[in-house]
Amino acid sequence: MPPRLITAIIIIICIVVAARLYFVETFAVPLPYWDQWDAEGDFLLRPWIEGRLRLQELWQPHNEHRIFPTRLLSLLIFSITGKWNNLLEARVNVLVAACIPAMLLLFLARQRALSGVRWLVVIAIIAQFALPFSFENMLVGFQSQFYFLIIFTIGALMLAACYPENGRAMAAILVLCLLSVVTMASGLLTPVAVSGIYLLHAFTEKRVDRMWIGIVLALLIMAAGGYLILPKIGGHQMYRAESVSDVANAIGYILSWPFLLNRQPAFILWLPAVVAVPVLWFSGKLTRADMVMAGCVMWSLLQAVAIAYGRGHELTEVASRYTELFSPGLIGQAWFAARLMERSLAGWVMVVFFWVYVKGHIRHNSNDMYDIRRNHRLSLLQEKNVRLYLKTKDPKHLDQPKFEIPYPEPVRLRSLLDNPVILGILPVQLDEAQVTE
Repeated sequence: MPPRLITAIIIIICIVVAARLYFVETFAVPLPYWDQWDAEGDFLLRPWIEGRLRLQELWQPHNEHRIFPTRLLSLLIFSITGKWNNLLEARVNVLVAACIPAMLLLFLARQRALSGVRWLVVIAIIAQFALPFSFENMLVGFQSQFYFLIIFTIGALMLAACYPENGRAMAAILVLCLLSVVTMASGLLTPVAVSGIYLLHAFTEKRVDRMWIGIVLALLIMAAGGYLILPKIGGHQMYRAESVSDVANAIGYILSWPFLLNRQPAFILWLPAVVAVPVLWFSGKLTRADMVMAGCVMWSLLQAVAIAYGRGHELTEVASRYTELFSPGLIGQAWFAARLMERSLAGWVMVVFFWVYVKGHIRHNSNDMYDIRRNHRLSLLQEKNVRLYLKTKDPKHLDQPKFEIPYPEPVRLRSLLDNPVILGILPVQLDEAQVTE
């Protein structure tokens, strides 16, 4: 690759890392939060310390998910540091998250696909990985499963696009898809999206290879298996869409993100690929880079449908933690908007797309900064209440309103804080100068 291109990629990655690190250092705290107390502290690190952690427990369900890579990362960080520190985990996640734009940029560079107006895709890459809209994932170290899932998915899409008939690549694709299934519940959609890449190959080359049929069948069986092993969480049924109109309504709000309480922008934000992929295919100009970006769009659309079904009852706003799943698709849409402009066929699509996309992020950012500051204030209050309890052992310091302690149940939190193993690995400093009534 030309030195200038390498320099440009390094600068872009540094922008992403610097932005995410700023938010982590400014707004994250060392104290574990919510699910971390059970899933990470009591069910993972304590058994590890006591020498009773079994291998199969690494992929046991956590809500609907299995978070296998996240558990491995937690054990690795703890083994190196000896402390259970959310702030440290969030810092590590900065590097994990930065792998995603690095993968995309290096892939496009190696495909010699970054030139001219296509560089506009960098706007979306920086926006999707440098802005704080997903602060729930950014500030909580235990949320690394979102980044792992996207890494595995993009890796599988790239292999399928570039090496569709290579046996080793197919084996790697199956491994990456299996890892996706044991990373998050919606990881079962990764093999479905990868199957779409093989379908694009079949249409582009106007032939059907037996190996393609075989791997697509294997991928679809894996996706079906992933669905069958999904745990049924009774308390989550109330969030599920109850009708087709529920799903359709939720999809409108989801695909209009980053706009809030608005369904109209969905059409503009997700139009470029719908126009560009058929145009490029009919003209014989569909490249490997286009296939990967098409796979990213397919995957994010599938994620949107899954969220609309699983969380679609009366949904009008997307939770911060889920917004990470739209990043590959929106980057793909930016790519196809640029490709249309390049062909002078529908340049207005690119102009309108980027105008709506940038406007949406500008509007959303003010809400994000309000939420992230409010979250930080609550985090400091949670730390104070935990410190006061550890100093005085008075339960009143944990009998606080929701979100003023770092766990939903005061009694359960007290039992965890009274456990000598948990207490021994906590990052909270019992400095009396920091604890006042």
